Amino acid sequence: MTKFRHFAPGMRDPVQVSSPAPELPGHPAGAPGDASAQRLRAIDTLLADRGELFQALFLSAPIAKALVEMDGHVLVANPMMCALTGRTADDLAGRHVDLLAHPDDPPVGDLGLSSPPGQPALDPNLLLDGERRLRRSDGTELWVVQSHEVVHQSDGTPHFVVLSLVDVTDRRRAEEDLVRRAFTDPLTGLPNRRALADRLRHAVALSRRRGLQVGLVHLNIDRFKAVNDTLGHEAGDQLLSQVADRLRWSTRVEDTAVRLGADEFLVVAEDVEDLDGLRALAARLLSVLDEPFIVNDREITLSAGVGLTLGSDMTPDDLLRQAQSALSRAKADGNGRVEVHEGALSRNDVDALQLETDLRHAIDNEELRLFYQPIVHLADEALLGYEALVRWEHPTRGLLPPAAFLEAAENNRLTSKLGEWVLRRACQDAASWPADLRVHVNISARHLAEEGFSELVAFALEESGLPPERLELEITESTALFAAEATLHSVAVVTDAGVTLALDDFGTGYSAITALHRLPIHTVKIDRSFVADVVTEPSTAALVHGLLQLGRGMGLQVIAEGIEDLDQADWLREHGCAMAQGYAFGRPAPLPSPAELLIADLAGGTSETVPSAPIEEPSPLPPLPQTRSMPQRMLTDLDDTGAFATGTLFDELADPDDD
Repeated sequence: MTKFRHFAPGMRDPVQVSSPAPELPGHPAGAPGDASAQRLRAIDTLLADRGELFQALFLSAPIAKALVEMDGHVLVANPMMCALTGRTADDLAGRHVDLLAHPDDPPVGDLGLSSPPGQPALDPNLLLDGERRLRRSDGTELWVVQSHEVVHQSDGTPHFVVLSLVDVTDRRRAEEDLVRRAFTDPLTGLPNRRALADRLRHAVALSRRRGLQVGLVHLNIDRFKAVNDTLGHEAGDQLLSQVADRLRWSTRVEDTAVRLGADEFLVVAEDVEDLDGLRALAARLLSVLDEPFIVNDREITLSAGVGLTLGSDMTPDDLLRQAQSALSRAKADGNGRVEVHEGALSRNDVDALQLETDLRHAIDNEELRLFYQPIVHLADEALLGYEALVRWEHPTRGLLPPAAFLEAAENNRLTSKLGEWVLRRACQDAASWPADLRVHVNISARHLAEEGFSELVAFALEESGLPPERLELEITESTALFAAEATLHSVAVVTDAGVTLALDDFGTGYSAITALHRLPIHTVKIDRSFVADVVTEPSTAALVHGLLQLGRGMGLQVIAEGIEDLDQADWLREHGCAMAQGYAFGRPAPLPSPAELLIADLAGGTSETVPSAPIEEPSPLPPLPQTRSMPQRMLTDLDDTGAFATGTLFDELADPDDD
């Protein structure tokens, strides 16, 4: 009997298949062996047509098949193979099977695959039995289960390989979807708590290899329950989705934003060099949350408590506990707080952290002070009013200028609270001045746009009894130029009540004329950087002259800031400047005590840098009425250079010349 040998799929040993045999001797026709002989003749007839039979089975097979040479080149492909790969039979014929490999997978030659000893040498692409990823002609990916069998000639020589591919793309995608659902928050699309463990282990291992650290920024949205209670859970879900989007856009490629649950998020930051880098990341995340959210056509402002920690030689669980501990302290201290786990701090960091902690209590402990710098009429140096400038009387460090606690205020997101204190105190102080003196208070862009700002101004005036026309709010040019609708509304309300608006640092911003048209400006203040060179630099003199003409031409009051000598004052007076402010007329100084005023009155004069009427010792400010809508958020604005803006938070309250 002649043998036909071939390899069955997944088997190493050849399977023996019998071929026709000659008629058995000793069994003549008609004998009892006739039935057996007839069967053998039927098999012989069937196998005589095996070429046509194989072709029929190959072409009609319900799975993708191809006859492939031992070196991997396709001889012929059946229709299912053509449909699966998106190529015609002519496209596949003569091409190497690596044509189907996915380009994102490692080259098969790098896998070190080879045929077992004693078996025919096959191309490595044919040995990849099992599940693998391929690419269709249109570039889309598909997943298949691959198998192969070697067909031998009758003498045992390997002839060709039958390659079979079963499409399992739908099953694979369903499995991936299940995995994705298990590790992804369905509402926000961010990785969830289950995925965090894997991401954090990876980050810690990577940081150890690179000699850097892993930083965690743990955020909890302040007063989120109030949003759900007021607007409903659907609106709350929309808000959380928007928060997640902003966190996703604001992180680096190597960082991972995770939703831990409800209103808690965590950012895993890889390759962090020091605490300053982690603080910068936290500040960026908080700044994007400062921008208003729009939910159901309503504008919502948010703040968040933040816990920070940094480390490398610790377990992921320890890092998470530290971040949670820091967040708990931040939430305990109120809204919009940032706390750092003490173990992540250097000695300087601990000192800065202590200063931040002290600043939180500075307002409640009546440690802040207002200094006042006079604004005069240039023609006769008659006193017109004062600008309020803030200082901190620290219990152990003494009187601190704003530069010493600016960063602490930003880190604790206290700018709005400080702005409120300055406004109320300045109104209270100014109410006891002579009726012809005005008080100037600097306001940041974000404070001005905050919900409840106009109510705050109204309350400060009502509380102090100061007439609205004696209060002037100073804003910067960029504030006027990029004022949002909320800002325009607040300005309209306060100016309709009689409060006036001054444009500070006039001429230093983007477009002075455009800024003047954005808001109802009453006064412009020429920046001290121009005044300093007005006598010595002709180009600066020409610019200041033009600003003076512009202001007068538009019917505005003009104040020149930073005048330090009489030459500057004379030049400005000769060129039509009516009002001035600077060291030439008085440095910032606190209000005098009643005893000092009494002594001055007995001496027949008054202080030139303080109001001339008797002023009572300031008393602690009473709490605001609980029924009023007051600002709740810390405000930062990288573009604003007023009283409480990031980067120049107290430039105007402080008067840089004095610092």
